[in-house]
Amino acid sequence: MHRHFPRSAFVCLALSLAANAACATDVTVATWNLGWHLDTPLATRWIAACGQRFSKSGTGELWRPDPNGPKTGWQLRWGRDAKIEWDIGQLPPCDVWQSRHKPVAVTESALAKHRQQIAEVLTTKVNADVIAFQEVSSVQAVREVLPDGGRDYEVCGFTSHKVQRLAFAWRRKVATAVGTCEVYAPLALPERPVKEQPRPGLSVALRIGGKVTRFLTVHLKSACVSPLEGGGNGNGRGQLAGNDPACTVLQAQLPPLETWLQERSQGVDAVVMLGDFNRNIAHEASLPANTPVRSRGLATDAYVPGVRSTSLWREVNDGVPAASLLTALDTACPLDEESTRLCKDAKARVLDPSEMERLTDAKALGCRNPIGLDHITVHLPAGSGPVPTAEKVALGFLGRTLGADDRRPEPLLAVSDHCPLKARLPL
Repeated sequence: MHRHFPRSAFVCLALSLAANAACATDVTVATWNLGWHLDTPLATRWIAACGQRFSKSGTGELWRPDPNGPKTGWQLRWGRDAKIEWDIGQLPPCDVWQSRHKPVAVTESALAKHRQQIAEVLTTKVNADVIAFQEVSSVQAVREVLPDGGRDYEVCGFTSHKVQRLAFAWRRKVATAVGTCEVYAPLALPERPVKEQPRPGLSVALRIGGKVTRFLTVHLKSACVSPLEGGGNGNGRGQLAGNDPACTVLQAQLPPLETWLQERSQGVDAVVMLGDFNRNIAHEASLPANTPVRSRGLATDAYVPGVRSTSLWREVNDGVPAASLLTALDTACPLDEESTRLCKDAKARVLDPSEMERLTDAKALGCRNPIGLDHITVHLPAGSGPVPTAEKVALGFLGRTLGADDRRPEPLLAVSDHCPLKARLPL
């Protein structure tokens, strides 16, 4: 039997033998926010904590655990700054999964089915060589959803900081780690009180086809998504340089993010920064090119206290030094004609609720946060050719949550509120 090898492989081999050089290898890279994904032991703890009863003594008081309380955790009103005695840095809120805007009481068997469905998506739809995960509790949580329990993968993560953690997984036959995974703590703004700290970054250098690529996955501060929001109010939602609380936190993450890029882009062949940026880079790019990046000075100037940036991407990605210059991959939605058009339109404007509903529908992408948050950005090896396009992976009906009822004794849980994003990169 004759095995078929791409012509590029023979060319690369010939060049390597002739010049003792390494060649780029095409690999599939993906990022996926798994939405409060817990390993099995921690999930058991969480279900028990949400199933306990709560009470409060009066108006304005916190709901606290009480064996004789009138409500379980599944029945409380959650949300940002909920009046509940609960540390979401250690356990997720009880409304992670909702049906008709009400929390769904989760069971062990429903979560087992949930893990199985994540594994199906990773195996049949993502099928990536390197995967960056956000919102996972541990390395075990990742291994539980990788094909064959992660037998063919190396996985790294961390146990510090809060329960919404980061991890990498890569196929052993494709890549080997150069050194160890590193938590990038400055991105968590450690000078702030613990409760106010966002998430750190996680980086790893991988040797692929003889070349070294340094990866950084991020999950930046949420709720400061687009400069096209806010209705022209400079302090409104999405205005990075304004006084919106979420935007001030994201603003503070820019200096450490740029520092990592400037320093860690050196001495490697390629850089890939990917993950949940919680910022719509395409919307920033759609603004006029002469829009000032800073309230005073240039993006290439040293940081000065009090000076604010209007654009995450133009601030961090100023191309100094040259090896730090990244390209944000264009994102495509390879679905039906309408979904493809909406994904394209969404790069330059905010979709109205009906348009967004069509994209989140189970017959389209299926995830609640379909576009604009997750990105893959790259500095590729010299001579790699055209920059590829990233593709959204549709979850379809796996993106919906349905509560238990008379016909369905167990709830069905959405695999995530994000759709995976993947790209084929010449690394």
